[in-house]
Amino acid sequence: MGVIKNIINNKMLIKPQGFLDANMASELITPLDIEKIRKRDIKYLSIDFSKIISANMNAIRFLNDIVENLFKKENVESCIFSPNKNVYQIVSKLDNLYFNIFENEHIEKIFFDDDYFEKKPIYICCIQDEQNKNMLIYYLLKKGYTPKIISDEAKDGVIIKNSLILKVSNKVGAIVKNSIVYFFFDGFLDANLANMFDIEYFRRNLLIGFKVFIFDMNAVKGLNIHAVRFLKTLGVEAAEYGALLVIIGLDKKSVQPQLIEDLVDMGYIFFANEEEFFKSKEYEEAINSSEIIYKKSKKITKDFVRLLPYFVNSTISTVELMTGVEAKKDTPKITDVSIDTTKNYVASSIGFYGDMDGMMILILSENLTKRISKILLGEEYKTKEELNDLVSEFANIIVGTVKREIQKHDLKINITLPKVFDEIENLKNIVVNRKGVEVKFYFEDEEFYFYLVR
Repeated sequence: MGVIKNIINNKMLIKPQGFLDANMASELITPLDIEKIRKRDIKYLSIDFSKIISANMNAIRFLNDIVENLFKKENVESCIFSPNKNVYQIVSKLDNLYFNIFENEHIEKIFFDDDYFEKKPIYICCIQDEQNKNMLIYYLLKKGYTPKIISDEAKDGVIIKNSLILKVSNKVGAIVKNSIVYFFFDGFLDANLANMFDIEYFRRNLLIGFKVFIFDMNAVKGLNIHAVRFLKTLGVEAAEYGALLVIIGLDKKSVQPQLIEDLVDMGYIFFANEEEFFKSKEYEEAINSSEIIYKKSKKITKDFVRLLPYFVNSTISTVELMTGVEAKKDTPKITDVSIDTTKNYVASSIGFYGDMDGMMILILSENLTKRISKILLGEEYKTKEELNDLVSEFANIIVGTVKREIQKHDLKINITLPKVFDEIENLKNIVVNRKGVEVKFYFEDEEFYFYLVR
């Protein structure tokens, strides 16, 4: 396999060709190249995959390990561009990705060439992964562009539809839709369920205020007593927080009646499908209820406070990009979390766990959300649903930047998807009698509160 390497300003460009296996991958970035990157203060590493005929998983993993080291130790951003379907399929199987993927050289230049500026409008089309879409928006904003979201390609401009910003995060078996956390199960559930289920993610979502959890078991073939014992432990924890656990789609004929009764006794409710549940009185009561029980908060420690810069810097840079206004901030302080319900605020809570556990709370004024809306939606939001989507996307962008920053410091922290509170009164149930690290920001005259809570 031949490899051509060039250094152009602050970027190293590598052009391999042929078949890429682990042995050949070692030639892409050698110790000598790493030394050049360090001495020349290289900011970007780009690998042109247009002449790669095929690659295997070992080669991509080897490459990922090398660029992980560059990302963490040298703060170098890496990417591959113009990959074929074979490479896309391999990359999709990696849990933690340390290089970006750009569909062609033109898009690579937009992101990885500081001397290039695209004059045509930039559109993001048909990207289903919300976090990836939001991170693409964030990076384009950082580069000085204002991208638009479109649903088809009938536009005169640059269309991004197959690019991926590095994940640097662990996968979780859940998604969030309409303030409900969904877990998806399949196959036969047995004692291994405890290893498959991310219980800490579940607990963080309880902590940050989610009331309803749907366990989608349409693809479940059956379950035994060991799985039920684990599900009962989740039921106990949900009961402590006043949350509702719903199982939909389970074929009860494939399960012993006594096991179903055990789950019902533990507070689980069963429905044939989502539509049936959404029409139920249980759903209406859960959504409208503000009676949520929360455990006593943990002590604020020095190690916990050390996390503050990672969260605050990522948050403030994102808000400044979205609003175009430089922030001013008060001195951080440890205080009781206080919510002023007389003002038009919206809020989001985001849990994290791993080497350190806690919760981040963002509280924005109505005027700030309108500024951000013009960036993410192209106009001011018009409905409560659009407001919820807006705040959720904004919080997701912050989550992405926090993950990237934390990853550089070898901290193992997972972060949940955000919970949005369009009614600020509902946030009080989470923070009552809790202490946290408060940072108050001002964007012109608009207030923005940031809390780290345990």
